[in-house]
Amino acid sequence: MPCIYSGNPPEDPFLIWTRSDLSPNSVHLRRENGDDLKNQNQRFRNRTSMNPDALDTGNFSLTLRKPEQDDGGNYSCKTERRHQTRIMIQTVSAHFVLYFLSADQKEVEVTEGSDSVVLPCTTSSLLPEDTSVEWTRSEPEFMMVHSSSSQRNQDGFYRDRTEMNKDFLRTGDVSLTLRKPRDGDDGRYVCTVHRDQDVLRQTVVLKYVKGQYRKSSWSS
Repeated sequence: MPCIYSGNPPEDPFLIWTRSDLSPNSVHLRRENGDDLKNQNQRFRNRTSMNPDALDTGNFSLTLRKPEQDDGGNYSCKTERRHQTRIMIQTVSAHFVLYFLSADQKEVEVTEGSDSVVLPCTTSSLLPEDTSVEWTRSEPEFMMVHSSSSQRNQDGFYRDRTEMNKDFLRTGDVSLTLRKPRDGDDGRYVCTVHRDQDVLRQTVVLKYVKGQYRKSSWSS
C-alpha cells in the first residue's frame, strides 16, 4: 500500500498505519529505532513490513502479505513528531482503500427444475460510487450475462433471468442470481469488478445436472 512523504523527515519520527474500523486500530508502527508492534492488531501479525530505511527516504509504503478478504477496508498512514506531552501531526501522508476479490475458482451445481441458482462473487464492502460489475461468458463465444449499469448489451439467452443485489456498493456482494436455470447455462462465468483504475475478476463454474428433478404426482 503506497505512502510517500515528500517533506524533510521529522526529528524523532513516529510513523503509523491504522485501520479505523478495527480495535485496536494499529496495523503497523515504525519508530526511529525500528518496528514497534506490541499494540498491533493480531490479525496482521507476521504479515506486515516496511522498508528498513523508510523513515530516512520518506517511502512509508506498507507491504501486506497473504491478503485475505477481511483485509479490505480504509487504511491511513501518518507521521507524527512527539514533543514532551504534545503530539504534533507533521503530515497525513496517505489514505488508502484496499479491495479484495478472491482469486479462487468457485464451483456451483444446480439441478434440473430448480427455480434459481446463485453464482457467488464477493469483494470488499463500501465500494466507490462509480464501481461497475459485469458477468460474462466466453465459451463457446462471448456473451454478456449481466451488467450492473445497463442490460442494453445483455445476450437474449439471459433476458429477464438475471439479478444482482441492489446494495452491492455497500455490501460488496456482487453475486448473480440466475432464474429458471436451463440446459445451456452450464459452463464458466466471469465476474468482473471495475473500480477506480483496478479490474478484479473471479471465475465461477456452473454445473447443470439433468434428470434429478421429478414433479410430484398424486394418484386418484
